[in-house]
Amino acid sequence: MRISPLPKFNNFNNKQFSEKKNTASFKGVYLEDIIDLGQASKETVPAQFLPGDALLLNKIAQEYPNQDCFIKKGYAGHAYLEFREKPPEVQIFSSTLYKRYTTAIDPDDKEYPCEKLILYPDSRLNRFIGMPSFISTNPSLPFTIKVGFELHKKLIEKKYQIKDALGKNDGINIGEESLIKRAHKEIEEVETALTRYLMECAFAALTDRASAKQIYASNYPKIQSRLDADRKLDLTVSAAKRPKIDPKDVENNKTDICEKVMEAYPYYEENKARIAELEEYMSSKGLGMN
Repeated sequence: MRISPLPKFNNFNNKQFSEKKNTASFKGVYLEDIIDLGQASKETVPAQFLPGDALLLNKIAQEYPNQDCFIKKGYAGHAYLEFREKPPEVQIFSSTLYKRYTTAIDPDDKEYPCEKLILYPDSRLNRFIGMPSFISTNPSLPFTIKVGFELHKKLIEKKYQIKDALGKNDGINIGEESLIKRAHKEIEEVETALTRYLMECAFAALTDRASAKQIYASNYPKIQSRLDADRKLDLTVSAAKRPKIDPKDVENNKTDICEKVMEAYPYYEENKARIAELEEYMSSKGLGMN
């Protein structure tokens, strides 16, 4: 399944087309039930986000209807991320003895595998980036997932570029690597640049200001009113007439994150060195820990 770029709003027809395509997507973000969400968890077991984070994650998922994100348990119980291209098949589920519906997803599917990006299972970066809102204000887990979706979109684009080349040139051989692994290597420098960008955001957030918990708590009335408004909109307004989602509602930033980094992203080794420097500084200050 190819991912098409968003249409540019050059004329009325394009705008009308965009509004018609703005339909609610199926769940695109999945949370592993044993992950440690710290104070941002609504309940201890199973893991569950508080309304503010859940709302943001669902809004972000609607912007990427052809992709899935899996939030899994990684280093020190914190999150690591896997992404996959959503298969065109209808998802299979089964009913258990306890009357629960369960789905079976193969992370090693040859055509649509799950690929780890940004945060890895054994990475200590998840002490500084990709934390729930109560622990980290910037870059929080929803913000990091937004970056991951953008990166994964580029990964899929690279995958189909290689696939098209293979189809037209019989002499090309990628060896024993899978297509998605080869595509991942092709965008490795972009991933490192984005990781550095997230680390720079975390570094810039080290200032005296209101705590994440205070900021989150102050938004509860606004969050609840937004949830109520969305519910009424879904029940009373057809999909074609729903207003387009404003990017400001997701990240307060109209600029595409990947484009922002790629304007003049530095060399791979320079990126790696800067990430190590930032991580060492934050570790020395005991930052990013619960």
